[in-house]
Amino acid sequence: MICFWGHNARGAHPILYWRVADYKSQKNIPTLVVDPRRTGTVQGLEDVNKDNSYHFPTINGDISIHNALAWAIMEKHPEAVAWDFMKEHSTGWEAYVEEVKSGYRPEDVEDKTKIPAAEIYKLAEVWAKASIKGRERGSGGVLCIWGIGYNQHLHGQHNTMSLINLLSLTGNIGRPG
Repeated sequence: MICFWGHNARGAHPILYWRVADYKSQKNIPTLVVDPRRTGTVQGLEDVNKDNSYHFPTINGDISIHNALAWAIMEKHPEAVAWDFMKEHSTGWEAYVEEVKSGYRPEDVEDKTKIPAAEIYKLAEVWAKASIKGRERGSGGVLCIWGIGYNQHLHGQHNTMSLINLLSLTGNIGRPG
């Protein structure tokens, strides 16, 4: 699975975009674009395969999306959680898990994300499956790409840290691919 967070790769990084689109067409991998705009990246990936292309048009809801995905994965797909990775390679993960479980049920953040809970649950399932496949293969899984605007966003540092928390929870860090 490949995700673009607040990043129109087709317009800003076309070589990256076309490599992803080509890979998607060859391997039929799911993609997610989180961007309030319906960009060329969204449209192009849908042209490759609309059935596994997701677009979350949120404004300032990124952290809530990350945490709602984490909540849904922990609750509905616990086999995708990389507890050993978290324990061995991170600190503070207990507080992160407690915070996510206490306030980020997808239904509870619809007002912040503008994304229906059902879509968060669906994407959590896709994310979980990709994470498990990557772990079993020893490569791949979920790859997240963001542009510099994501870091310069109102909550830029927190956006990035929150996304890294989600990637750590599902073991999608430190693996080839």
